[in-house]
Formats: sequence, structure tokens, C-alpha cells
Amino acid sequence: MTIRTNPSLGPGMDQVIGAGESWLDYDAEVSPQYGDVAFDGDGYKRIWTTSAAALTAGSPVAIDDNGNASGTTSGAYVAPVAISPGDSFWAKASTK
Repeated sequence: MTIRTNPSLGPGMDQVIGAGESWLDYDAEVSPQYGDVAFDGDGYKRIWTTSAAALTAGSPVAIDDNGNASGTTSGAYVAPVAISPGDSFWAKASTK
């Protein structure tokens, strides 16, 4: 299980939030925001993102400045688990 280094950032690093759902922090604000960065327990950089298309676990993704992920063969991040269209997740850097 991958942990998050800062619990205030919301869902666990391998948790997927379905389309139309959100994680609310203690002030009932949506957290994290797309593009937020965290590091997992293994030292990999993670970015909170969303995808308009389905992604398979381990598939490479590119992330734009608004936190949108898109499947690409040259992406610097990967989908840690299977992602359905509209899901939000912590994309994982391919390398440390």
C-alpha cells in the first residue's frame, strides 16, 4: 500500500475518486486541487489529475498545466491503477 506523506492532501495515493465525486477536507473544501504535488512513501512524485479517457494501470500519461492527464507513449507519469473516464487520481512519476 502506498501512503501519502501529507494526509491533508486528501485521498490515498492509489485511491481513485470517480467522475463527479470529490474529496472534502476538514473545512469542507475540495482537496486536493488539480495540479497539486505530493510524494509517496517510496519517494515518487505524484500529481493530482483527471483523465477524460480510460487508462490502464501502468499506462504512460502526460499532464498539462491544468492537471489533465492524457495517454501518450512518451508521458513522464503513469496511471497507478485502472482509470475510468472522468476519474481523478494521483499520477505517479515514471522515475524518482
